[in-house]
Amino acid sequence: MDKRVIITIGRSFGSGGHVVGELLATALQIPYYNNELINLAAKRGELDKKIMEKFDEKKSNPFLFEGNYSGNQYAPKGEPMEDVLYKLQSEVIKNIAAKSDAIIVGRCADFVLEEDDGYEPKIEVISVFIDAPIDSRIQRVKSYFDFDDNQALKFIKKRDKQRKSYYESHTKRKWANKESYGFFFDSSKTPINDIAREVKNIYDNVKKG
Repeated sequence: MDKRVIITIGRSFGSGGHVVGELLATALQIPYYNNELINLAAKRGELDKKIMEKFDEKKSNPFLFEGNYSGNQYAPKGEPMEDVLYKLQSEVIKNIAAKSDAIIVGRCADFVLEEDDGYEPKIEVISVFIDAPIDSRIQRVKSYFDFDDNQALKFIKKRDKQRKSYYESHTKRKWANKESYGFFFDSSKTPINDIAREVKNIYDNVKKG
């Protein structure tokens, strides 16, 4: 039976990580999951997707939080919505990995898939992080949004702070630290297309190994 391989992509905001994932999905012809994970998690818990969107990749506040009191048996009652979504997305990620190779962006997927859930065949995780200097990310964010430099910088800092606290609270690892990932790329030094090509080569070698 072929080896199961999952590519997980962590990213600083504005680094182009989601673009790398999309390019890889096209090149490898395997499923790609990013914001779709919110919808799949909401369906699993029978919760409103629009409500769940505002809790995506955010750390819960133990002193001030919105508790969950709806959904089914997969959506714990009384727990912070951020934690409920994390649990649902973790279950969705494991279900995805049990079925096929895939590319998964964010949501602590690298950490979630380290647990041995009796996968057959066993899965191998290619853990990737995409980063870039702040100036480069400001320019990329401005190409997507109608922001000036200050607005882009403020937005980047806000999103990075959310992703950092989310990742570190669940994994106990340092977010955006080279030691926390298998492969680390700077999209200001290595073009997006070249990063995707390098990760594809890593994937191909893992499949052969």
